[in-house]
Amino acid sequence: MPTIFNPEDLPVKRQNGVASTTLANGAMVGSRALQIERVRLEAGSHTQPGQPTAAERFLYVVSGAGRARVGEAAYPLEAESVLWIESGDGFWLEAPTEELEVLICRAPAGE
Repeated sequence: MPTIFNPEDLPVKRQNGVASTTLANGAMVGSRALQIERVRLEAGSHTQPGQPTAAERFLYVVSGAGRARVGEAAYPLEAESVLWIESGDGFWLEAPTEELEVLICRAPAGE
């Protein structure tokens, strides 16, 4: 059965210019198959370094521009680009000069 989640019911974490909204996770949809977050970074902000996990992730850039750091490498991000992150890799995002909005999909879902 389809489920609608209203924006005011979605969990949001805010810290240092970064807002992370959980759009889907195991508790919300009853399956650990997939987790989706929307991450919005204000210009000049960055996320905390993410720890490597057994999950694979892909990032879809909704709007803006910035970079993803995976290990020692930096990958440019711009609107509508996609970055695949393999299991075992940690990463973090930065928006040095403009806002950046990204969807992060993780399979399987985390805790």
